[in-house]
Amino acid sequence: MEKNILQKIGNSQNIIFIIGIIVYTICLFTITDIALMLFVTYVIACALNPLVDKLEKKCNRNLAAAIVFGGFIGGILLMFLPIVIIGGQEIAHLAAQYPQYVDQIKDYIMTSPVVEEFANSGGLIESITSISKGGIYLFVALIFTYFIIVDRDKLLTALLRFFPKKSRNRMREIFDKSEEKLSRFVSGQFIASASVGLIVVIGLLLLRVDSAIILGCISAVLDIVPIVGPAIALVICLAVVYKMGWTIVILTAVIFLFAQFAENNFVKPYVFGKFMDLHPIVIYIFLFVCAKYFGAVGAIFAPAIAADACVLIEELYLKNMDEEVEE
Repeated sequence: MEKNILQKIGNSQNIIFIIGIIVYTICLFTITDIALMLFVTYVIACALNPLVDKLEKKCNRNLAAAIVFGGFIGGILLMFLPIVIIGGQEIAHLAAQYPQYVDQIKDYIMTSPVVEEFANSGGLIESITSISKGGIYLFVALIFTYFIIVDRDKLLTALLRFFPKKSRNRMREIFDKSEEKLSRFVSGQFIASASVGLIVVIGLLLLRVDSAIILGCISAVLDIVPIVGPAIALVICLAVVYKMGWTIVILTAVIFLFAQFAENNFVKPYVFGKFMDLHPIVIYIFLFVCAKYFGAVGAIFAPAIAADACVLIEELYLKNMDEEVEE
């Protein structure tokens, strides 16, 4: 029995799996930005592929991919346009109404030791460089996404050639399962963010805030970005309701904090667990690890990384071991 198990561990699939894990781990910690960019590209492509496949039945794949990808880009622009317009207007209006507070905040920031240390250490140049690099990565990721959804079958066929012939059908099934899990991640993230927007809308409507629906939509969109996104959404909400009095301002903050608490402690664990068949503990472990080593992008895509890792481990290793034990 022990000999058979050792032979099972040493078969071609498991060897390729182990080598792949080692190479990918090295890439994550040496070229983190590029590895994350490729993974994010793959996740977005997995979410768009089902739509392209359906549309392909009515036209060729290139046209279907162009329509879906164009709709995706247009949707992103439409989501962020209200944030820029309304957020900018409200913050500018707040600055016009209370210029003394704005001046005090500006003076405090400019004379802050943190800002001085930041300026003296070349932090401004580093920030500009980082933003520029992020813009380049985003542009490249969008190009990669388009080509992945256009040439999905060709790329998958080329990738499967690295595996033994007898294993290729099995590997294709694994890639299909991975794509399905990652597509569900996008759906789960949409539901989680929508829950925040819904709570904010209901709360602000009860407070009789005129822009409740728009503010709820802004909160839902910005919720995708951990910490920074919700903070910006809260500032925009408070800038809109401040003229209604301090009681409304405090209640708005309470509603917003409750929405974040409900999402992170109830909605996300349940939705991701249900959609992706992952235990909440697994999701939280990956969330902490990815946030620590890969920053905000890692935190956003932690459930997707967890799902993909679990699929690979289950299909390429655990199932083989279970089959051997049954024999």
